[in-house]
Amino acid sequence: MKPLSRLLLLTFLLSFWKTAFAADPLPLWEAMARAAQSNPAIKSQQAEVTRQTLEQDVARGQRLPQVNLDAAYTRHAYPSLITPIREAGVFPPMDRDVANIGLAMSLPLYRGGKLVAGEALAAHNREASVQALRAGGQDLLFNVVATYTKALHFRQLGQVLDARIKALQREEQDINLRLREGRAARLDLIRLQTQLSQARYDKVSVTQGEKDALSLLAALLGESGPAPALSDLGMTAPTLPASAEAALQRAMQQRPDLLRLDALGRAARQKTTIARGERLPQVDLVARAQESTGSDWKGYDDSQIGVQLSLPLFDGAVRRRRVEQAGIEQRQNALLQEDARNRITSEVEQAYGGLDESRARLDAATQGETEASEALRIETLRYHGGENTITDLLGAESALWAATANRLQAGYDITVSQARLLRATGDLTPDSFRPADAGAKTGTNPSSSGLGPDTLAQYLAWHHSVTACGDDLAAGSATVDVLPAKKLAAKNLAGHTSQQGARL
Repeated sequence: MKPLSRLLLLTFLLSFWKTAFAADPLPLWEAMARAAQSNPAIKSQQAEVTRQTLEQDVARGQRLPQVNLDAAYTRHAYPSLITPIREAGVFPPMDRDVANIGLAMSLPLYRGGKLVAGEALAAHNREASVQALRAGGQDLLFNVVATYTKALHFRQLGQVLDARIKALQREEQDINLRLREGRAARLDLIRLQTQLSQARYDKVSVTQGEKDALSLLAALLGESGPAPALSDLGMTAPTLPASAEAALQRAMQQRPDLLRLDALGRAARQKTTIARGERLPQVDLVARAQESTGSDWKGYDDSQIGVQLSLPLFDGAVRRRRVEQAGIEQRQNALLQEDARNRITSEVEQAYGGLDESRARLDAATQGETEASEALRIETLRYHGGENTITDLLGAESALWAATANRLQAGYDITVSQARLLRATGDLTPDSFRPADAGAKTGTNPSSSGLGPDTLAQYLAWHHSVTACGDDLAAGSATVDVLPAKKLAAKNLAGHTSQQGARL
């Protein structure tokens, strides 16, 4: 085989391999599932649940007998008894070297309710750690949704800006041509170049915003490398509460932070029981069997069994203070639960109203984009007929760009608002955003959060109408409004991520 043929074959095989093994775009629900499995903060909370589970076993073991193996060797200054008196009238042997080995057992019979309360305390602490894990998972999943949609938003803004920049560049070439022919004013070129410079800066800002969002998404996924390619949202239909009242009722039943406080409240009651039990008698069953010997290595066995009682009489009021502390902890937890209920009520109401507001904003933004598109068409015809200036035309084009950016933002805000409502009710899971057949379930348009079929064409079609103009351009005095780059980042990642989830 000739070298050139081998090179072509190798190139083909490499391209085929890259195509076959390229990673598929990562959908939103799969990104949420991956974050729930791999995020280090979530793994840490899972380890805490395991630790509390072991603590349950420790508390349960406190009620079982304790058996110890004891061994000792002692050299006395004077001969000592090797073993106690074993029978009447027989004096036990004595030696200066005494060694013994034996088993000692202790079984708690009564501890003032501390053992039962300790076991219940461990169970409640474990439940609190489970609910803390759920709460951390809810915050993590919401942050993934917000960051994922923001990355898609920046990506699609970049696509629109690419088309916009191409159209402005073509118009710049056209005006330069007409300047050489004396059919255009120098001021028109300056105004268009100002618009073009702003569009290029917007592109840089949007590109950096997408990079930042993808970097944050990779961190949320528990990955150190670059984030994978993202797929479009498609049609998702998360199951949402039918009303604000239903959402509030749902939240009060299963919000993990509220359930965690409830578990901590039960744990505080058990701490009170334990503190009170410290002031009650303690009864233990004790038993011991041992073998003793002297320097002649002759063994003497012995055994004991009995009941021990211990009753605290005075400890400087330490136990009484602990009972008071446990009572204060109970009252603190009750206040925290009341505060959590008030906060959850506010969060649910805001999340439910925010979703309605997002849908209304999308309708308004879609209407505004339609009107801006029509205004651009009219200004293009007027410019073609010599009835306006390039300033009017660029102003209409800038208004269309701003309307498109607002429509894209409003579309993605619906997805974030849905995730916020699900988190407020404690229902947010990776399956919440699996693709569904019907988008009407959530009242959203499947294409509302993406690029419409005519969006890119709008930024190219107006240019062709402009370049067909053969009339002289009149110099206008109006200024051209451009979309500042800072406006693109006004709703940045921090605006879409939870302050609680920011601790991850």
